[in-house]
Amino acid sequence: MLIRPFLTALLLLATPVAANAQQLPQAVENPTTTADAAEFDTSYRPSPSISARMQREFLSRIRWSAGVEVRDNLAEAFAERSPSEIWQELVAPDGLTTNNVADALTAYWVLNWVAANGAYAVEVDSRPIQRQLRLAFANDPSFLRLSDQQRQEMAEGYILNFLVEHAALNTALAQKDLETLYALAMAAASRFRSQMNVNLFTLVPGPDGFVGRSNSD
Repeated sequence: MLIRPFLTALLLLATPVAANAQQLPQAVENPTTTADAAEFDTSYRPSPSISARMQREFLSRIRWSAGVEVRDNLAEAFAERSPSEIWQELVAPDGLTTNNVADALTAYWVLNWVAANGAYAVEVDSRPIQRQLRLAFANDPSFLRLSDQQRQEMAEGYILNFLVEHAALNTALAQKDLETLYALAMAAASRFRSQMNVNLFTLVPGPDGFVGRSNSD
């Protein structure tokens, strides 16, 4: 996934919004490798009211973390196109789609890995990571108990934070702001370490998804 151009309004953002702690699926490290599990359905039936609520809460957090002007610019952008529509345009070339938890987490994980490792020009194949996450979700008892509403809240949480972090990274790259790029890298690494117990510095994408780096990497 290459970093692609984004809306001018969103480029006003300087730092990502703190996300609620969300764990990677419990089985992501040692999933049961079965063909059926790899095709496990992580989609959900979306509710417009849930999307509207999450957008309101997101804009409220933006108001207090980044200011009224940024909040208003985002609200204007979202009035023209929903966050999911904006996200879909960005990730469609990677074969990802809306209303799917594994797809939302795939995009979020790739973006944070790129930010943490400074791999801005690396073309990451999202498909193995998508399969890896489907497999893990299929073996995660806590995920299997989630309702459509809970799946939507999880996925759209990843989507909203993806948009903020993507915009911040694009801004820093366009301005060649090395200090901010370093800060974003450390924030991504810290976020995944504390919220998901994952060390982004030790991972590398490959045909089996994200795996530990070998000594030769």
